[in-house]
Amino acid sequence: MLLEKNVVGKKTDWANYITLSDEHETPLLKRLPKGDKPVNVVKHYQADTYETPTPVAWPEGKSWDTFSSAGAQRKELSARVQYVVQTASVGKLAQDVTDTAGVSDELSREITKKMTTLARQIECHAACDQPAAEDDGKTGHMFRGIGKWIQTTAQSDADKDVASDIRPASAQISTVASNSLTEDIVRGMLESMWQATGKGSRNVLGVLGWKTMTYIAELFQFYTTGSAIANSPTQSTARVQTRDPSSGTLGTNIRTYESVWGTVELLPTKWNQYAGFSGGSATYNPYRSYFLHPDMWAWHWNQKPTVYQPEYKGGAYTCAIEAIVMLMCKNPIAEAKWAPAS
Repeated sequence: MLLEKNVVGKKTDWANYITLSDEHETPLLKRLPKGDKPVNVVKHYQADTYETPTPVAWPEGKSWDTFSSAGAQRKELSARVQYVVQTASVGKLAQDVTDTAGVSDELSREITKKMTTLARQIECHAACDQPAAEDDGKTGHMFRGIGKWIQTTAQSDADKDVASDIRPASAQISTVASNSLTEDIVRGMLESMWQATGKGSRNVLGVLGWKTMTYIAELFQFYTTGSAIANSPTQSTARVQTRDPSSGTLGTNIRTYESVWGTVELLPTKWNQYAGFSGGSATYNPYRSYFLHPDMWAWHWNQKPTVYQPEYKGGAYTCAIEAIVMLMCKNPIAEAKWAPAS
């Protein structure tokens, strides 16, 4: 009797698919608007504000003897491009003489995955404290990251520092520890954003580290003074919610936070202050969060991700995916961030 284990020529059974269990999105790339095409490595632009009102009651008959300019508050800013590259290589036999389950073309699959990796790299560069840097022959030009734009002190990097009168106020930047965030702190940040320009009444994007999403969804609603919740702050009050008893759903799926100072759309992300991207730091901080007015930011693409495949010269098929992009902050005065040290 022929037994299964003795069958010669038995084919290996491979499912004709490959699961890819990673669907993390890049909210900054998807939600911040696109600007015009940069034609030089560095783009210069201007930000302006109004002078502070002062009392005035001009006496009749007095000649005009003092003059001021409405252009005195205009400040120069600059942003620069960053050249991002991913490469791929597939051996001749792997590409042409291999029948792989779930893969009809190995090089095409490489390109698809590398495109996603490149997008995530750009997102991580933007979502950290990266200083603007000039190409030194070893490391290329680097644009200024969002965390570096949103600070109360001068940037002191390769691009134009943000003038002191258009930097965010200290109330817009919280550095409280990761177990100390409260709703009052977030409300205070939004209030300060409104005080800066009055823009708080318009929609704000909250691009939040994933642990911050948990805080806002649960801490702002349920934790009260004396709550025995490990590693979490307490609040003096909690919301009371009503629920239809016939409903089979009870949850904390909060994607919009409304306050008197504006409505915040909450977007979780894995990429804020990602390891290796935060100005050279290797520490990943899943609490880092930004509160942004989208119209104050723009991606300026000199070249969107493009695939180049050199002529085959033996050994392997190769290709490169490259992009040239600039992240511009038009004016950071009304932007905010939560940047806990740990």
